[in-house]
Amino acid sequence: MMKSIKISLLLLLIPGLGQAANWSDGPLMVRSQAPAKSLVLSPMFRPAYYQPGGPQVDAAFYAASIYAIDTEYVMDYYSIEYRLGMVWSPSPLWQFGWSVASRTTDDAQLDQLTLSFHKLFGIAQNGRDEVPKHRSYLSIPKADFEKKDFSGESIGRQYELSVGRSLYHQHRHNLSTTVVLAYEDDDNPRSGGSWDGSVQLDYQYAWSDSVAYLMGAMAFTNGDTLFGFELKSSSWHWGLGIRHQLAPRHQLLLEYNAAEGTLHNLGQFKNAVHEINAGYRYRYRQLALEGVIIENFKHPHNSADVALVAKIRYQF
Repeated sequence: MMKSIKISLLLLLIPGLGQAANWSDGPLMVRSQAPAKSLVLSPMFRPAYYQPGGPQVDAAFYAASIYAIDTEYVMDYYSIEYRLGMVWSPSPLWQFGWSVASRTTDDAQLDQLTLSFHKLFGIAQNGRDEVPKHRSYLSIPKADFEKKDFSGESIGRQYELSVGRSLYHQHRHNLSTTVVLAYEDDDNPRSGGSWDGSVQLDYQYAWSDSVAYLMGAMAFTNGDTLFGFELKSSSWHWGLGIRHQLAPRHQLLLEYNAAEGTLHNLGQFKNAVHEINAGYRYRYRQLALEGVIIENFKHPHNSADVALVAKIRYQF
């Protein structure tokens, strides 16, 4: 009887043990939720190693609290993003992907969570505790722009295609490049062209139960203005991250992203956006569940105060 129980437990653990050895599932692949960066194509970490197999589909939900105060603007609102995507690696050399996202200003009810977090860790509230919770307010005086009570409005849809090519694979080392093309529809609050693109390199190094990875990218846009201010036609992006396997089905991930400022002449939006992604991944057979917190630092008033991400992936 005891022998039968041990054999049954081993059979149940085999899928998880196989996944622990398979470190090809890569980084979190979450998008910046900064007010300007989220409205243009902003490169993210992508896999450097491709595991051939059936397509992998995913659905992600982002909820971000925007609270950006500068002498040149006041931004206090929520942004919600719903994204569906798929990636497919027909061989170890190639990976193809697509995604579609819809963004709104629906009420995410994050203000109290943010206030409590700041209080717990002794972080200044920057006036957040002096204004009504859950408000939708955007003011840019030098653009003669002010908007109130716009909760629930659309802020655009994005359609994206990507093609990845493995460049180098040797034991623990992997290097890939990815080209991305994206289209932003007319609800996006920018003017000019609607096309964006990017090219990037991703590198990863694996050892024991961990993987470290690096990303460098250049993004391009043919949009003219955003919030009435000139968009930079190109911007650099880079980042580094680590993933650690806690147990056969459990992973922790920590990523740092830096992205050049997108707007030439609007307060802190001229400065680089710095974000930390802290994530947890649970895997079972072909299913993966992920939870992520995105936190800004260094220039707090050009990015989201905090963003939460829930993501589900399925491997066919």
